[in-house]
Amino acid sequence: MTTLDELRTTALKSLTTAGFTDATATPRSDTLVIATVPTTRSTWADFALASHTSLRLADHAGRARYALFPTPDNNQPYSRTVHFRATGPGLAQQDAGQVLCHTVRIVPGVNTEADIPKALATALFNDSRRAGDITVTRLA
Repeated sequence: MTTLDELRTTALKSLTTAGFTDATATPRSDTLVIATVPTTRSTWADFALASHTSLRLADHAGRARYALFPTPDNNQPYSRTVHFRATGPGLAQQDAGQVLCHTVRIVPGVNTEADIPKALATALFNDSRRAGDITVTRLA
């Protein structure tokens, strides 16, 4: 298993190599690293972080945020509690504009945290192609 310090170091190296001089990467809890870059350069960050298991989070204070995850050290399934917003047709009226919470099961070798928006779109809309209608605000 990659340690969070190693993950932080490799993420910053990837972002620095891509020309980011103002990127940050901070371990959160004991299971992930949050990396940030200016929102105006988020497309470049998507490419720079492609080699990491990452999940784009909602922007905050002009910064694009990414949750980066270490590779699990075993094949045991685990869960992530996800807080998110959803938009688009088919969303229940009481859920519009609300921060929703759902638990997503991760099975190493089958899916990763990068698949969370698809899982949430399937649960809400019965259509994984609606992953773009999901914005993850935080992970608990």
